[in-house]
Amino acid sequence: MNKDTLDYQLYLVQREIIKKYNREFLKPYSLSYQHYLVLMVLDEHHALPVLQLGEKLAFQSGTITPIIKKMEAKGLVERIRMSSDERVVEVTLTEKAKELIEPLKATPMNMYMTSNLSAEEYQLLMKLSNKLSNNMTY
Repeated sequence: MNKDTLDYQLYLVQREIIKKYNREFLKPYSLSYQHYLVLMVLDEHHALPVLQLGEKLAFQSGTITPIIKKMEAKGLVERIRMSSDERVVEVTLTEKAKELIEPLKATPMNMYMTSNLSAEEYQLLMKLSNKLSNNMTY
């Protein structure tokens, strides 16, 4: 593999970011990076069917269910079968999870503060990342 390609460098950065989140920011809460992402999406949308939650996170259906089950066992989310369609299961945050949201929202800023990027570099990286992401979406 050519280590001088953009895709490989982005992979390395993503891997290191996830490790840093897990090790430094999420460990005190006994959360994984995937749990953190679920909490942030549910905070924004309040409640979502499992399928839509998985789609928003770009998780495959076989991935999201075990994550939700672990989070439910930790008392962070509840699964509620919809009365209008019992095949649909909606996921919501518990009060315990809602108490974690504000401290967790500081995590991206903490990541920035430890990245050694200037504010200008950070803004440029965000702009370029968004451009790449938008151009890759079909």
